[in-house]
Amino acid sequence: MAVNDFKDYHQQRDSGNSNCNENNSATQKTISATRRKYCDQLYEAAGVVSKWEKYKEGQLSLEERKKCLFVWTEDNYQRFRNTEITVGTELLTSNDLVRESVTNYMKWGTELSTTLKNMLRAVKDVKTRMSDLRESACKLENCKNDSCNCTQLMLITGKSGEDCKGDPCPPPRNTNSPRDRPRECDNADDLLCDLVCMPRALSFDIDSISQATSEVIGIQVFSNLGNLDPLQKTLSERSKAFEGHLLMTMQTRGNDLKKAQDELVKAVQESTKATIGMYSKRSDFESSLRTVDYLCCPDCGCVVTDKNCAPRLQECKCNICDICDDVKETFCSDNSEQRTAY
Repeated sequence: MAVNDFKDYHQQRDSGNSNCNENNSATQKTISATRRKYCDQLYEAAGVVSKWEKYKEGQLSLEERKKCLFVWTEDNYQRFRNTEITVGTELLTSNDLVRESVTNYMKWGTELSTTLKNMLRAVKDVKTRMSDLRESACKLENCKNDSCNCTQLMLITGKSGEDCKGDPCPPPRNTNSPRDRPRECDNADDLLCDLVCMPRALSFDIDSISQATSEVIGIQVFSNLGNLDPLQKTLSERSKAFEGHLLMTMQTRGNDLKKAQDELVKAVQESTKATIGMYSKRSDFESSLRTVDYLCCPDCGCVVTDKNCAPRLQECKCNICDICDDVKETFCSDNSEQRTAY
């Protein structure tokens, strides 16, 4: 019988709806006095059961809240942990590789800058020497065009005097005269013309090389790889700060998770105690209720009342023995005969 049923039952008794009639005998007075004591215990037990029912309800609600808090805290911790494992680790590893690459790029950039400067210095030196070569070519051309040097020119090139007029570098003249000059001097006239005209072309080439070298140096200076070093350091510092924030937050969330877990375990323990305690108090309440119910309207059919000279409680004794046998069969093993010998 539940606590509410107990209240309804006693409301009916108080209103006179019970089928059990009481008399004013000494036995009834003794029973009523004993019943009053159990009724007081019963009312107290009913209050205790109600308290434990509310306590159990509150503990189960608290357990559910602690469980939700634990799940939320765990989810938050896992988010930071997964972010640290993936993003944080990848970011730090990438920074190490970027720092290595920037160091190599800066080293190569310095070597390239040194090489370009050396090249420009060499080009300037060649350009200076090219001016001397071009001046020498002009002097050679003047000497070649000087009529006073016509005889020497004829001896060198094999041309006659009239060939000294007009074009300073006329095509070679065909002659059927027997060879009176070395074969090595056959192309002396072409070599002499190359010595006059090639320095002019080389002068233009060295100008192009000098201009191109200067432009390449300008490009290298404009794309200064040294600017990557402070950028890389800034990225590394901020990445470490981000990783530190993740680790600190993850540690904090880990402590929160440990605390939430401990509180959840404690809540489960308390709710378990509340449930077991409630059923224990209900058992006490049920026993008091059955006792009071029996004392309110006792069924004493085992008592012999029509024979004054015969034992009146023999049947009650047998009924109690039957209860003992039932208890022994329920709680004692079959092979424990020495326990049931009494």
